[in-house]
Amino acid sequence: MSRFRIPGVRRSACLWLATALAMLLAAPAKALGLAEAVRQGLAFHLAVAAARAELAAARTETGIARDGYWPTVQAAAGPENALWGELGYEVTASLMLYDWGRVRSRVERASAVERQRLHALKAAAEQAALDIVEAYLDVLLFEARVAAVERHIGRVVELAAHGGERVARGYADRGEAERAVLELARAREQRAVELGALLDARAQFRELVGQEPQGLDWPQKGGVTAGLRTPQALEAAVSEAPFLLQAQAAVDVAQAERAEARAALRPQLRLEGSLLRREIGRRMEEDAVIALRLRLDAFQGLSSLRRVDAASRRIEAAGFNVQDARRALRRELLSWTEQAEVLDWRLQTLTEQLAAAREVAAAYREQFEIGMRSIDDLLPVQRELFEAERLRADLESSRIRVEFRAASRLGRLGELLGPTGGSSDGGVDG
Repeated sequence: MSRFRIPGVRRSACLWLATALAMLLAAPAKALGLAEAVRQGLAFHLAVAAARAELAAARTETGIARDGYWPTVQAAAGPENALWGELGYEVTASLMLYDWGRVRSRVERASAVERQRLHALKAAAEQAALDIVEAYLDVLLFEARVAAVERHIGRVVELAAHGGERVARGYADRGEAERAVLELARAREQRAVELGALLDARAQFRELVGQEPQGLDWPQKGGVTAGLRTPQALEAAVSEAPFLLQAQAAVDVAQAERAEARAALRPQLRLEGSLLRREIGRRMEEDAVIALRLRLDAFQGLSSLRRVDAASRRIEAAGFNVQDARRALRRELLSWTEQAEVLDWRLQTLTEQLAAAREVAAAYREQFEIGMRSIDDLLPVQRELFEAERLRADLESSRIRVEFRAASRLGRLGELLGPTGGSSDGGVDG
């Protein structure tokens, strides 16, 4: 008895088997968890390294500002008569006794800049970690989509084989089997698309983590958005976000600059001592002076007064930036909270739909085998089952992403990753 052959089925299966074997042979012995992937990626992330260097520079600037409380020493030496003559010198030491808070304002400004850089480092680490999490979830998502299309291909191959037998026995015309072959070709094309997306996701993961994405596992979705449903909880969470704290530190910087500009309008009380050796009446004389001095910065027009006004405008602008940052965070978090609730509803409905689709597919399959259904009845059901499985993978991935995105903006990504998912100097684990 002749059998109806499905063109390309055996070769396609062999190609897919070879691809799967290549992936398995390249897999390391140890699985890579999400927290470990984030830790490895943050270790050499350039944006985090740059933010860390900026923080170190700000800490140095704070130390320099505190040095303003120490005495200043100036020294000069050289020939007293043009390029020749005896050597003269002048050494002056000056100690600030009272400066209307000028040095204190400089220290406060440097400290505020340091806090700003610290919050910038936390925000950079959270964003970098979120990028790694997104890449991790992309690999898992496209692996699930490839698995779904493989199951669909397997089911269609079985239907095509049964259809071929029905054609060989004269129970159906060739059109029935050819429709199965057409559906199989569409499924293979979809598999090629999903494999391409998977390869791209794996390449992105390697670039961010520096390791092959093998042994990945779906993380828990967490419950960050569930704790943001009340206005009080939302406001408390927003107030601790690194992005907002960075904007608030900018206000402190502007306030310190205004205080310094105001102090510069008043004279400083300083204790100064000088030791000199200079030429007086063609004779070299030595002298020593110790005295209290009032020193005032040079005025150039109204520039000193305008500096105070400019600093006040910067405070106003920084305050508006804080309000804008707070509103932007609230909008994002409210959106993600609503998305999480909608995704939960869709997942619940899709689970019921998927169970019903499997029951219908099983019933149609039994009826098909006894001749009560044609392949035209089964193919739409199998296609709906495939679409439901693929959609479930998309929704589950989106549901997890919402939690991680909200946690990242709040600076709480370490809570979802665990104790090993961050760095010790302002990274994800705080």
